[in-house]
Amino acid sequence: MTIPDLAFATAERVRHAADRDLDRILDDLRAWVDTDSPGGDVSAVDRLAARLAHTLEEYGLHPELVPAGERGLYLHAQMHGEGTAKVALIGHHDTVFPAGTAARRPFTRDANRCYGPGVADMKGGLAVAAHVARLLGDGPRPFGLLEVVSCPDEESRPWAPATLDRLRGFDAVLCLECGRPGGEVVSARKGALWFRVRASGHPAHAGVEPDTGRNAAHAIAAEAVRLQQLHHARDGLTLQVTGLEGGEGLNTVPSHAKLQGDVRAVTAADLDWARAQVLAFGDHDGVSLAFEDLGGPPALERTEAVASLARTAIALGAHVGHRFGEALTGGVSDGSWTAHAGIPTLDGLGPVGGLDHGPHEYVEMASIAPRCGVVAGLVAAIDAARSA
Repeated sequence: MTIPDLAFATAERVRHAADRDLDRILDDLRAWVDTDSPGGDVSAVDRLAARLAHTLEEYGLHPELVPAGERGLYLHAQMHGEGTAKVALIGHHDTVFPAGTAARRPFTRDANRCYGPGVADMKGGLAVAAHVARLLGDGPRPFGLLEVVSCPDEESRPWAPATLDRLRGFDAVLCLECGRPGGEVVSARKGALWFRVRASGHPAHAGVEPDTGRNAAHAIAAEAVRLQQLHHARDGLTLQVTGLEGGEGLNTVPSHAKLQGDVRAVTAADLDWARAQVLAFGDHDGVSLAFEDLGGPPALERTEAVASLARTAIALGAHVGHRFGEALTGGVSDGSWTAHAGIPTLDGLGPVGGLDHGPHEYVEMASIAPRCGVVAGLVAAIDAARSA
């Protein structure tokens, strides 16, 4: 992608405006961090969705709250511009923290960082998205359609966002998960396969008739050992057995047992290969095995379109004095799903942060304004590329 002067100018303009307005951005971030939104608590995530919608409407967007049953409300907020490209800024407003966490551990800040439940994953990214839209709305508007999307269930769902079809045909998706601790944007994410294997045997008295039983626990333990040999069997592929359970009682040959596992791989082809290996069960006399697919997101593969977005983001960052590279990560995000749908997607564009899901989760405050500039410049570059 050739980067036009307008993209550099847009990045610089928005970066300086965000620097000027940093306290305003942090005020929004504080309000959202101090609002509990535990995944699975629909009433809580819906309250925050409504609050986000109100803020985005104040910033000149046209919000819509889209019901998705027990998942909660998806937020889509649109702004029209003078260009032709359709670009989405995507994030999520659910967190992993239970109700009451915000009261016990509210938003705080020191000289360099801000802290609080969900500050990096990913309410900081939502703050960047909201203020990029606000500042681009001040004009000029180098896009045809800019859409801010926030999902209510990213932390707890192993399948695609409920409103993914609304983004088909978009020119690009920019995912506002936090930047890596070194500042890198995410140009590749591993896909995941989550699964369970159940073993069914035959019970018997372990002391009186031990040999008449068919031991499901022995079979599932043997499968666990076999599966662990797949860990690092291909470049970037990992497999962890994440649970083992079985048996009826202390003196009974187990008639049932199960394991669960987590596979991660860089490409869809490697995930398919790993799945086939998991299903290549051994022979266990009198014990049957059954596989259960528990879902999992696809890989965000570093295609040329993604690499071009990453190179553009890195160049824009350097222009506004914010130098970083790109990274592969094993974590998943909604960017994995938009990439799988064929939409060029770059991830990790939120503020630089880390220690997600823990009590010391943080965002580097000095990264917020430059990140706003990079995202805004990317929108302009995407529009220019489409018009070329």
